[in-house]
Amino acid sequence: MSFVEEVMMPWVGLYVAVASLICTIAMAADVVRAMWQWKFWFPTRFFTLNAATITLIGIAMKLPVDLGMELDYTKYMSIFFLVTMLANFLPSLGLMDDKELLMNITALAVLLITIVVNMGIQIYMLSYWPVAIPLILPILWPFSVALTVSTIREGLEHRYEESQRLVSSDQGEMFSTEGLELYVKRYWMMAETHNPQFVIACSPVSSAFGVMCLILATILGFTFDINFRDTGYTYEDSGTAKYEWSLTIIFVVQSIGVVVGSIAPIFRCFTSVGHYSLSRKLSKNHLNVFRVEKHWIQRLQQWKRYHVHSHIPGRHLKIVFHHVKNSFLNFCMALHIGVLVTCKIACLVPRAFLILLSCCWKLFKSIWKWFKNVVSTSNPNVSSEIEDYASYVVQIEEEEKLSKRILRNTLHSITQLLNKENEQRNLMMVLEKSKGFHGVVEFDSDLVQPLFPDETHHYCWSLVVVTLTAMAIALPRIANVHFNGLIAGMREGLEIVRHIEECLDANGELVNERKAARRVWKEVEVYRTWLHINLQKTTHKEKTSKEILIWLGDEAEKIMKRFMSSKKSIIDHSRYEFILASSMYKTSKTLLMCFGEQEICLNGEALFERISTIIADVLLACFTNLPRVIKLKCHHNAIEKRGDNIRIAAQLLVKSKKIFEKLKERQLPNIDQDSMGQIDKWRVLSKSQIPDGGASLDKIQSSFQVAMDP
Repeated sequence: MSFVEEVMMPWVGLYVAVASLICTIAMAADVVRAMWQWKFWFPTRFFTLNAATITLIGIAMKLPVDLGMELDYTKYMSIFFLVTMLANFLPSLGLMDDKELLMNITALAVLLITIVVNMGIQIYMLSYWPVAIPLILPILWPFSVALTVSTIREGLEHRYEESQRLVSSDQGEMFSTEGLELYVKRYWMMAETHNPQFVIACSPVSSAFGVMCLILATILGFTFDINFRDTGYTYEDSGTAKYEWSLTIIFVVQSIGVVVGSIAPIFRCFTSVGHYSLSRKLSKNHLNVFRVEKHWIQRLQQWKRYHVHSHIPGRHLKIVFHHVKNSFLNFCMALHIGVLVTCKIACLVPRAFLILLSCCWKLFKSIWKWFKNVVSTSNPNVSSEIEDYASYVVQIEEEEKLSKRILRNTLHSITQLLNKENEQRNLMMVLEKSKGFHGVVEFDSDLVQPLFPDETHHYCWSLVVVTLTAMAIALPRIANVHFNGLIAGMREGLEIVRHIEECLDANGELVNERKAARRVWKEVEVYRTWLHINLQKTTHKEKTSKEILIWLGDEAEKIMKRFMSSKKSIIDHSRYEFILASSMYKTSKTLLMCFGEQEICLNGEALFERISTIIADVLLACFTNLPRVIKLKCHHNAIEKRGDNIRIAAQLLVKSKKIFEKLKERQLPNIDQDSMGQIDKWRVLSKSQIPDGGASLDKIQSSFQVAMDP
């Protein structure tokens, strides 16, 4: 071994240890997150199959592919660690579409083939087949699961659409907090139970991985005891001296990884039976190792029926081609079924034990109630609520009914989120200044001509309120407590406004305006500047409010002229500056025109209050779209994003409870729901079209319901 190699190899080993540590931390994060959410089927969020994970696994498997090392415990430990990692990210296959799954599973196959071939060479030379085969077989299991993912997703999606029609056909919901909570809970139940990760986590393959991880963790305990404490094992004795001290670090880190990574697979194995309501038919299905579920081989059967368009000449050659194709698929199907049967046999003992334990527990409870004559301690209201939502459970097989424990935990998680305190006090203090919706038509007047004839300008909700907030902050002789209160209220309000804009501006027509508002808000909130212009200059303290408005308009005009005079095509931050400057120019000119004849209104405090009122009116007008947005958030085409979107909808609903109480006191203009989501549609209304006696929020709930029906 050369001197350079002798110096560098320990650092290569340290590199392997770091990659193994990252994988271990990711697996541990999934375990902690699942336990925190009481999801003992352990969905994966951090350690999923993707390019980064495959790269880390490839680095961590440096020892098994090193033919210069002898086949010792360190190599076997790396294989233990590999099997544990495969078991952990197995459910994440359910989150991928066909294209993503094909790319990731192909990359994984290339990596695993490299590892198996290199290990196979050494095993063949040393005749260690009886020990190695049980370790290599589980490496094939993820590929069998990958063949079922597409069928599982299609089946779940079909049942999800049926349940969705059931929700949408319910026209009796009140357009209120209670009605929206009911809506969110139903969609949450549908999204959580139709998760493909759950189906894979409860599959025989996942349970077999749990049994394998339990065996590996047990072997690991004996390995530590025998090789380090009793025999004084040293790495120099095994021909691995080139890695020196780093080999010990690799062994320890990967050993910890096996222990930590075994938690999720073992829990999945020993809780899979408890996820479903126990019945005689279900117990029989669990114990029948030769029962092959329809979705397990459906994809291969479809491929057999597909006609492959080939350019092979001659009828006889085409017959041969199709015969070879079908023979190959038959072989794959037999291998596929063999994997399923093997996995069912591997987890037969723990499943039989769990079924027996469940039966004994049910019998014990029945006897206890009979002797003690004790009424069930379960809350009848909770049980009734669980039964109400049970009809919205989405399962790939109808005969497998989820247990009440799973339904209770699922319902509890969303109920806990909906009952969370989030009063938005600062925002409500801002909204208290609103007297109606007249501010929506007062911030910009058509009498103010654009600076350039060919200028086209559109508003979004956030752009308007951010511009008005910047103007309010620039006003002189205003107490800091008023500034801070407005900023705090705007911070809370903009979080809601952005969700509304992202949801209703699905076509991206106002994406530039939204980005411009988001960029400048950071300046206004943190630095009290607007496009790098100090809004609270010391020299402006002696100026009047009218002079401040003129100054803001002049600065905006300079920015617009500088942009228009530029000869090169600019599609960068300068475009956003033009949008912001145009908004500031028109708004400042409108306020000057409206209040120019009323000197009392140009008093600093009075103008600050007036601008604050306009901001509150605009925010409330924007918030009239909240019920619609909350419902839209519950709809998402991507399976993997539905749960997160419904969680966002629930958080929005919590923040909106006080807002809804205030909106019920308001009157709405007579405009359709699509127009209500666009501030430009509000602006074209005259003040007479925003009367105090307009349609109230409760009176238009039916139109919202119709708008939400898919």
